[in-house]
Amino acid sequence: MTYQEILRDIEKLVNSYVECWIKGESGIRITRGPHVSRRTYLGNNITPCEQKYLIIAHYNLHELPLQIVRRLPVILIKTHKAQNVNRDHKYLWAWTAQIISEASREIEFFKNNGELLRQIRLLFRVNLMPGIRLASTFPELVDFATYEFILSACLAFPLLERLLKTLCTEHIEIDGRVVKPFKIPSAKGLISYDGKKKKRISRIGHLLYLFENYYASTALKEALKDFRLTCAEVYEEGMGPYGYYFVDHWRNILLHGEEFWPTMNAALVNLITLIILHEIPSDVYYERREKMRENLKFQLNIGIRSPF
Repeated sequence: MTYQEILRDIEKLVNSYVECWIKGESGIRITRGPHVSRRTYLGNNITPCEQKYLIIAHYNLHELPLQIVRRLPVILIKTHKAQNVNRDHKYLWAWTAQIISEASREIEFFKNNGELLRQIRLLFRVNLMPGIRLASTFPELVDFATYEFILSACLAFPLLERLLKTLCTEHIEIDGRVVKPFKIPSAKGLISYDGKKKKRISRIGHLLYLFENYYASTALKEALKDFRLTCAEVYEEGMGPYGYYFVDHWRNILLHGEEFWPTMNAALVNLITLIILHEIPSDVYYERREKMRENLKFQLNIGIRSPF
C-alpha cells in the first residue's frame, strides 16, 4: 500500500471507531452533551469496537513509515469523541519511548540535557503503568492507578515548557528569560517580548506560538495547525489569537484544582509525542528501528522484555 492509502485507511478506522462507540456498539453506554467527551474516562476497554477498529488490530505500528507515525498523535485525538483513551495511544507512547531510549544520544535536543530526557521517560512511564495489575497487587495504590492521568498532566505541562525552551534557544533561556525580541498576537494587539518590559515568558501557549512560527519545520507547522484545529473541534475550546489558548486554559484548570479529564492529558502527551517524532531525524529513526527489531528478537529468545 502507498503512504496515502495507508493514511486513508487509518483515518477511516479512527472515524469508524468513534462512530461505533457513539452508536453504542461497544456495549457500553455513553452520554452525549456539551463537553461530555472530556468528562468520562472509559479506559483500556476491549469491546467489539476495539476488536474491529483499533489501528493496532490492523497494523504493526513499528512497521509503519515514519511519515505515518508522525500523523498518529493528531489523528488519535479524534478518538476522544468516544470518551476514551484507547490502546492505540499506549502503543504509540510505548514505541516513542523506546525510540527515545535507543536514539537519545543522536537526537540534538537531548545532548547535554539529561534532565529533559529523565522527565520525558518519566512521563511515558507514568502513562504506561499497568494500572489494574498495580492496584490488584498493591491495593493502597488504587488511587494512583485510577488517577494516573492527573499525575501525568502535572508532569506534562512543565515538561512541555522545558522542551519548548530547549528548542527555542535563540529567543529564550531555559529559565524563561527573553534574549531575542519577538511578538505574540493577542485580543488587544501584539504582545512584545522585548527582554525589557517583558523580560520572561511563562505561558506555554505563547511558547507554542513562538516554536510553531519561528522554529518548526514546514511539516511540523502543518501538524501543529492540525493539532490545534482538531482539539478545538473535539473539546469545543477556543484557540485564541495565538492559537493555543486552550492549552493555557487546561493548565489553569489543573493548577487551580478544577476537574481535569483523562482525554486532556492524552492530548498533551500526544502533543509532546508529536514534537519529539518530528525532531528525530529520519535516518536516525530508521537505523534505530532496525536495531530495535534485532534487539527484540534477541530479548524474546532469552526471555527479557523491554522496559517500555
